[in-house]
Amino acid sequence: MCNFGLYILPIFSFPPKPFSLFLYPDSSCLSRRSAIIRYPPPGAITPKSYSPNVVICYCNMENQTLLQYLSVSLPAIPIQGSAPSRNTTNPRYGAEDITQVVDWPEFNYATIIQRYGGILNSKQIASDPFRSPPAAIRDEPHFHLRFAELLQPRVRRALRAGFEELAPRLQQLNLVPITFDGGGSAAYVDQFRPDTAFVTLGGTYADSTNRAPGDMKVSWKWRSDYRHSHNPIFQEQYKQVLSQVNFYMGQHKARHGFVLTNTELIGVKRLDTNGSLAVSMSIPWTAGGHGQLTVLMGIWYLGMLAAEEINWTL
Repeated sequence: MCNFGLYILPIFSFPPKPFSLFLYPDSSCLSRRSAIIRYPPPGAITPKSYSPNVVICYCNMENQTLLQYLSVSLPAIPIQGSAPSRNTTNPRYGAEDITQVVDWPEFNYATIIQRYGGILNSKQIASDPFRSPPAAIRDEPHFHLRFAELLQPRVRRALRAGFEELAPRLQQLNLVPITFDGGGSAAYVDQFRPDTAFVTLGGTYADSTNRAPGDMKVSWKWRSDYRHSHNPIFQEQYKQVLSQVNFYMGQHKARHGFVLTNTELIGVKRLDTNGSLAVSMSIPWTAGGHGQLTVLMGIWYLGMLAAEEINWTL
């Protein structure tokens, strides 16, 4: 199936030039086919006053299923001269707050397909390939920029597509449409702001609840394999970051959250209000392909968990 995009570009000239039609390869179109139509057509009576021509470009863009869209691997982000830094600390939370860490085995590809395979395979969405490799990063602000470019708009688009497909059954499924944005799109609780937020559509920034807070780190500050390290410093840093996400989840009474680095995604689930957490397997940043759980799919699924009216909160 194909999706035709329409782009209108004014070309100002005096007097107006005649109609012409061009078919030519256009690298900005996914199918590399486009038609340029100049208006007004030949022979048309045009006013003698100043009048623009209009160029209309029809870009033939290939569609794919939502599952294919979410199965795309993210391009690896180069690291250049990484700047030494420490993980965030605060008197309100710390590694000692995490009393238990267990596996979250249900956070996997099979579960996602079992629950949402129908819409993932039926919903069509225009493909959105990565057009150029990402620039290198050296610190967390750099990573936030790459995240905003590579990941955030694609997750938002995938969530929108999913809820469009589910629209007739949202009430039956006890789901509410959710979008994905920066942490500032939800209410600040005691002036704390997570890096990302899943919020309900139509809410105000000041009053929205962050239904699944996310925290972003660079890989040289935090890795999921620190959990099993024999180095007590690494173990402490592992729990320090989890304590930050746990704190944000507690502030918003959210059951789910995540940690994202430039190399992996870890889903987080609160089991109680006393520091017991379940963590997903590590999803590599560059994972992709049929049957693979990707970072895009993992964050999309966290959004679907956040959409559950009965289960999102703890």
